[in-house]
Amino acid sequence: MSLERLVYASRATFALSRSGIEPEVGRILMQSRRHNPRRGLVGGLYFGDGHFFQCLEGEAAAIDKLMALLATDPRHTEITVLRRDPITESTFAGWGMKYVPNATEVKRLLAQHGQNRFDPATFPEAMTTAMVELMRRGPDGTPPGAIDPAAQPHARGQDRVARGLGAVALLISLLALAISLVG
Repeated sequence: MSLERLVYASRATFALSRSGIEPEVGRILMQSRRHNPRRGLVGGLYFGDGHFFQCLEGEAAAIDKLMALLATDPRHTEITVLRRDPITESTFAGWGMKYVPNATEVKRLLAQHGQNRFDPATFPEAMTTAMVELMRRGPDGTPPGAIDPAAQPHARGQDRVARGLGAVALLISLLALAISLVG
């Protein structure tokens, strides 16, 4: 089995919400958590200043198929592959898509590298590596297993109430992100 890690950046095409809560990001996260486990993929996602930073891990063919789909997704543009490396094990095991809302840590990383805006397409390699590490070690924005079938395989058949609770947890996480960005 040949595993790879692909890290990419892209720019959102949707209008940014004034409230700081991005419904499109929530939809992307929920879709990723639903589909990635079936594709054999795991990863992490961060969204800030209108830009996505995503790390995908899995078989090269699965990554290539997903990247082809992402290239046609109208919610983002300017997809830039920042890194693609072979790996021996996944750092996001158990996460169909981990959402990393820790804006404080990201702001600290930007300051350390003399940047004041999150634009990952301009990151030097060391900053890309540091961002992946921040995502790997940081807490997820939603409770593990709440809406992530990879974290709790038996949850795949959960009923509507449980899915609704997962959506509420995601909205709470997005609200916490918005508050941290304002503060």
